Amino acid sequence: MNVPTDGYLEGLRKICDAAGALLIFDEIQTGLGRTGSMLASQHEGVVPDVITLGKGLGGGFPVAAFLTTEAIAMTVNLGDHGTTFGGNPLAAAAAHAVLGVVVEEQLAQRSAELGSRLLERLRAFAGQHTDRVETARGRGLLLGLVLRDPERAAAIPLRAIERGVLVNTTAGRVIRFFPALNIPEDDLWPAVETVLALISD
Repeated sequence: MNVPTDGYLEGLRKICDAAGALLIFDEIQTGLGRTGSMLASQHEGVVPDVITLGKGLGGGFPVAAFLTTEAIAMTVNLGDHGTTFGGNPLAAAAAHAVLGVVVEEQLAQRSAELGSRLLERLRAFAGQHTDRVETARGRGLLLGLVLRDPERAAAIPLRAIERGVLVNTTAGRVIRFFPALNIPEDDLWPAVETVLALISD
């Protein structure tokens, strides 16, 4: 849940261009509306040579995608690139259906708006509990609350499950908020408050 500083991705593009290297963005978790735009790289308007997609692409069905420019695609021969989760009709149908829902229900825009409100709540909580929380960070509906104590952070997921909420800890001490893009707000806010109560307890 680290948001790159302004100009970072543009700088990578320039470095890759100067070196004749491909710029590859892994959007397996950040793609398809998760950060408030269809692709996280669109926040800075940088176009990579390759993008990888997965997870949200199938809405729970295993599927992945490898997107590239026409110039790079012309260099790929049959057998050069393969995937475990792509190329079959069922996976393609699942991805097509998911993309339709993301676009029709404007889930990227919803992620941006709802994520902004959630980040505001997490930052307010962090400001009120500086002894336990270092910061809140992220973009869209990919947010994290960085706790000061790794042991406290590690205990939160199991304690949350006991209260009917699924949440996980990443990087040792970051509580990750990663709800479905179409989660009803009536489900989201009580779940968030449950987790925050566990942190402040």
